[in-house]
Amino acid sequence: MDTASPETGLCHAVVSPEEFDASSEASPPVSCTERHTTQTFLVTTMPEPLARQESRPNQQQLKAAGKRLCTSEDLRTYLSASDRDGTFGLAVTSYFPDRDAWAAGSRAVRCDVAVTDQDGTPQETGLDLKDALAGPHSAAVRLCYRQEYKDGLLSDDGTDVPCSEPHTAEDISAWIAQDASLATPVAREARCLPYALEFLGTQKLPAGVTVHPIIRTVGTARTVRCAVASARQPVPGEAPELVTGTLAPVRVPVTGGAVNNG
Repeated sequence: MDTASPETGLCHAVVSPEEFDASSEASPPVSCTERHTTQTFLVTTMPEPLARQESRPNQQQLKAAGKRLCTSEDLRTYLSASDRDGTFGLAVTSYFPDRDAWAAGSRAVRCDVAVTDQDGTPQETGLDLKDALAGPHSAAVRLCYRQEYKDGLLSDDGTDVPCSEPHTAEDISAWIAQDASLATPVAREARCLPYALEFLGTQKLPAGVTVHPIIRTVGTARTVRCAVASARQPVPGEAPELVTGTLAPVRVPVTGGAVNNG
């Protein structure tokens, strides 16, 4: 199997960052339940007028085409992401036929996704990303926040982490520019509550869960990032307990396929 005839759903062991960023990649597929670095979420074709060229386009042209063809919307569909699913540590890359395959007539484009570290370096995983956000093992690719605890208070902000790591709050993909109407914690929680209920798939907050907005400041701009968290109150004078995993319910996959998260 090579980039001349790729298939959606196959996983690959792309070892180095250089291979990940290359314009062609011909490693044989591996089982998605085995250790791998990328997974093909879409196979499409090179658009005109580049597809008519006898000689293979240069790397700049190929990568520009890949950004147009391998979209975050297609990836979210593959993941069975809902509007309220925030993701962490996913990078998209595109692969094209090598020069020989291009000369033989192949115009296939392979869109791959990789789980990455905070520096964007692809990491080995045994997670099958097909419908992953609808399944029980989605924490590894969900966005959570780990806040600092100082002088009896949690920081407004928090470090981005996957929900599989210890955290204080879980993102629900509703980011709102903070204005005077959101100056108080009560107002922020009220604004975020409908998004939290949508994320949880309930009409009222379950016992043990609270709305827990994060405030992210960039320059002079402040954004309220709606989030949810465990409602268990810490012992006075002690830092709240960090948790791992996700509060998201398991859902029927958007794509209608079986959930297989490895």
